[in-house]
Amino acid sequence: MKKQTTEKSFDDKIHSLGRTTTAIMWVFFIMVPLGTTLYFKLHIDILRMATVVLPIAVTFALVGLAEKLSMAPIIGPGAIYLASTTGNVQNMKLPAALNAMRIMEVEEGSEKGRIVAIIAVASSAVVTIIIIFMGMLFLAPLITPLLSNPLVKPAFDNILPALMGPMVLPVVMKNLKAATVPFSIAIIFALILGSTYGTVQSIVMVVVILLSLGIFKVITGRKKDE
Repeated sequence: MKKQTTEKSFDDKIHSLGRTTTAIMWVFFIMVPLGTTLYFKLHIDILRMATVVLPIAVTFALVGLAEKLSMAPIIGPGAIYLASTTGNVQNMKLPAALNAMRIMEVEEGSEKGRIVAIIAVASSAVVTIIIIFMGMLFLAPLITPLLSNPLVKPAFDNILPALMGPMVLPVVMKNLKAATVPFSIAIIFALILGSTYGTVQSIVMVVVILLSLGIFKVITGRKKDE
């Protein structure tokens, strides 16, 4: 009973701190365009802006919701708050959290796993900021020609697929029965839709998440009956 109370208190503090820091970051994000608009006395057509912003906002809202629903059970709410605030979730923060939990040999979603994920995401954010700052000062003149080189550019354009493969494979192999059907459906959608897959990937992601939860519940229910 004491352990449950401690865990609940920890989660409550994480959510309280996460909501507070998220609200503060929203204020800072809004201050830049708002300050620019007020300082230069710019006129903004609200109706035209809404017609451009709303479709993008709806798409990113679905992607963000699916992202949080899929990652929260794995890395925990604390790491989610940190990753969402600092950005670059799938490229940097999620791999850092997963690798840290694997190295520390803690179970994904466990109390120790959530704490390790928080430390990993925070460390990743700090290291990223330092590297970007140092690169901006010293390496930009050297790296820019390299990144724009026709021979090397395709490799940098495919960093995300290269990262997602090693990330997805261990999760699929960990519970092959629960992952086979959702993973296969996602691949089929990608093959059928081709280049248009990006426009509906948020919807596919939600469907695959719900399907994965249903299959996992059926499998665990059968194991309990046995």
